[in-house]
Amino acid sequence: ADRTVNPVNGDRVIAQAKPEATSSKIVTQGESPGGMTYTRTIQSDGSGREVLEQWVLHGAGHAWSGGSSNGSYTDPRGPDASREMVRFFMAHTSASGTTRH
Repeated sequence: ADRTVNPVNGDRVIAQAKPEATSSKIVTQGESPGGMTYTRTIQSDGSGREVLEQWVLHGAGHAWSGGSSNGSYTDPRGPDASREMVRFFMAHTSASGTTRH
């Protein structure tokens, strides 16, 4: 329900970032404790390593999901976007700690 950013942008980012060797896709439906329904799609490479994750929040407007109700442009109904991004990126940090550009 975002009237500022077209949700198709997320699909396009995933399409551009998708490695050619992506071999599996798992799609789950859920609802946050605050009542926001969502679809979560995880794509893995040939070795089974998760490489892409996309969340589509059904009925969400242009707001930060899971933000504080005291903030502006936040939707406390969740899911908590900050927590999910940190979880994903922490699971994908390199063991050597090197930065790739």
